[in-house]
Order: sequence, then C-alpha cells, then structure tokens
Amino acid sequence: MIDYGDQLKIFDPEAFAWPVHLVGLGGIGSAVLLPLMKLGIKDLVLWDSDEVEPHNIPAQLIYRPDDIGMSKAKAAMDFVERQGSTCEVTIHEEHVTSTSELSGVVIAGVDSMASRMGIWQAVKFNPLVPFFMDGRIGGEQFQLLSLNPSDFDAQAEYEQWLFPDEEAAELPCAARTVIHPPTTLAGLMVAQLTLFIRKESYRSNIMSDLKTMQFSTT
Repeated sequence: MIDYGDQLKIFDPEAFAWPVHLVGLGGIGSAVLLPLMKLGIKDLVLWDSDEVEPHNIPAQLIYRPDDIGMSKAKAAMDFVERQGSTCEVTIHEEHVTSTSELSGVVIAGVDSMASRMGIWQAVKFNPLVPFFMDGRIGGEQFQLLSLNPSDFDAQAEYEQWLFPDEEAAELPCAARTVIHPPTTLAGLMVAQLTLFIRKESYRSNIMSDLKTMQFSTT
C-alpha cells in the first residue's frame, strides 16, 4: 500500500479525477513521467511514435540501454510497471493530430512546431481539457507555457509562440539538451499542475537559461 499522507496538503491524488495526456516521451516527457507517477496520478495516457535510440539514453531520464529499438511508448509503460505504480497507463504509438481525442490535463513535450500545432488544434476550445502545458528545450534554455486552452486571452498569448519550424532559432552544434534542463522543467510542470488543481495562480510563461541561471516569468 502506497501512503500519500505526507503530500496531501499539496496534492491529493484522490481529489484528482482527470487523466493526464503526456504527448512526446523524449527529454521532457520522460523527465515528467516519473514525478507524475510519484505524485499519484491514476490515469496516464502516453503518446509517441518514435523508438528509443542510443543518443536518447544520456538525456532522457527513464530509458535504459536495453530499451534501444523499443517504442518509447512501450518502454515508458514498462518503466511505470517496474516502479510498482498502481496508475493505469494507456499508450498510443502515434502522433497527436487535430482529430485526436484528448481530455483532462495535456502536457506537450514535442520537438517541432508542426507537432505543437497539431496538439494545439486538438486542445483549443476543447471543453474536456481544462489545463494545457507546452514545454520547450534548446541546449540549456527552456520555456514553459501554461494555460486554459478555452480562454480567449490565454489563446491569443499562447499563439504568439506558435510559428513555422523554419522560423525557429538554430541551436549550436550538438546542443539539443543534456539531462538537467528537462528534469528542472519537469519539476516546474508538476508545480504548475499542483497550483492549477488547488485553484491558485500559476505562471503563464516561464523562461530560463540554466547556463546563466536567469529566469523570467509572466
């Protein structure tokens, strides 16, 4: 029996009725999966069409060398099962598109604007999605956008951060990421989620450069 008593004033899993859809199981998704599970989320829905590759092992938290060649969705589900978690896990070995059925909390951790736009079309004005988080990483920098996707003002603010992939900033060679940006971002995602559940104010836009230790929030 798992005892969540120490955290109940911060997050009570029994009071959380929504599923959490985790879209993308790379650096961000693999990092936030563990704290979501430890928090006591009961219903996890995992989306990713990719397979685990050798270069994923250093910066993607949950994968082992034995997982290379396995689908990330299946490897992530196996990880949850190995931890002895009682949460129900559903996997989709595919991309989210505008017609995908999403409900509850949706967390995007994808690596292209095209993928983000597909996810956005699936959550925008979706009455079954009360809270959406979009995490982005490049090198030692990250950004976290959090919103109710049915709120008009929040939509307008978020859509300022959607643009074609060819307009995205070029990263320095070999600077996609290392382990500390996604794990830091994962902690902030869980913090934002707990604030949302307690109906407290959360930040709509958090940006950080971990190389200089500079943070900005709105």
